[in-house]
Amino acid sequence: MKMNFEIKATAVVSAENKCETLDEKRIVPKMMLRRRLTRAARIMVYLADACAFRDGAVVYGSAYGEMQATADIVGAIDANEPISPTAFQNSVYNTAPSYFSLLHKNKNEILTVSSGDDTSKNVLQTGALQAATFSEEVLLVCCEAINIAKIEEVNSCTEYLESGVALTLVPTDREATLEVSVQEHTGFAPSLWAMLDVVRACENRESVVVALEL
Repeated sequence: MKMNFEIKATAVVSAENKCETLDEKRIVPKMMLRRRLTRAARIMVYLADACAFRDGAVVYGSAYGEMQATADIVGAIDANEPISPTAFQNSVYNTAPSYFSLLHKNKNEILTVSSGDDTSKNVLQTGALQAATFSEEVLLVCCEAINIAKIEEVNSCTEYLESGVALTLVPTDREATLEVSVQEHTGFAPSLWAMLDVVRACENRESVVVALEL
């Protein structure tokens, strides 16, 4: 079953190593909160800000999760050292959207999706279901932040060690105006490709309506 949704906003960010222009000081003015943000959380709040979204349901996806926190925990275990409480707190997959909600006092539902290369495809479907359920604008975000020590020894899926894509959508009775084609997005992890298909198709277009599978 398909349903039509208006794409209200889109945003993309990427860097071969570290995204340097995330505007954290403006977006997260409280220093204590800003210092706690993981790299994925910094990317997420930047993308949400670029989409002018602060309040509402969120669907967040990541194939690899919080890599730095996970590496810190594994390293501590290997070295027979105590695990950092901060690393433990930041190791869960919903870390980034949770910091987003803390920042904006957003009390709406968060869903987190992780399904390998199909992550953003499933985020699109889950986000469509959320928007259809609430009949309100929903934020969809996929992030990968894998710039950790020695990642080059195992990384074979992406040129961009930090990247993210976001869009907001809302149900509509209007006819679909957008044809989305499946593409390969060189440099990005495949876990972002399905959402990038939609975002790239929206470029230089306004008031776009897309049909998404529920």
